[in-house]
Amino acid sequence: MVRRGRAEEVPAEWAGYELWVVEMEGAVRGWAAVRGLGAGESELLQVEVEVGYRRRGLARRLLEAALEGTVFLEVREGNAGAIALYSTLGFAVVGRRKGYYAGPVEDALVMEKKKV
Repeated sequence: MVRRGRAEEVPAEWAGYELWVVEMEGAVRGWAAVRGLGAGESELLQVEVEVGYRRRGLARRLLEAALEGTVFLEVREGNAGAIALYSTLGFAVVGRRKGYYAGPVEDALVMEKKKV
């Protein structure tokens, strides 16, 4: 089940954003944080699924519920699994941020899903 999340269900640094959680087997197994940008635009800040529950479609369910209008996100250039998921949801690469990530340093691909 996907529903709006509460601050106490996610790491503290994400508590001020629009939150969505996915429950499975009686517990929160994944969550997403979204920031509104105004004028029908938002930015996906973080999506996380518990390790033992990955590759079961939970991230897809979260994103389908949470994302409305035109949405932007950054993703590690080497994260092929996430890029593939975002692409199937209608996201396209629109830019690159050099050295955006640390530990290890890596470029970010900027992806956009336009409002339909």
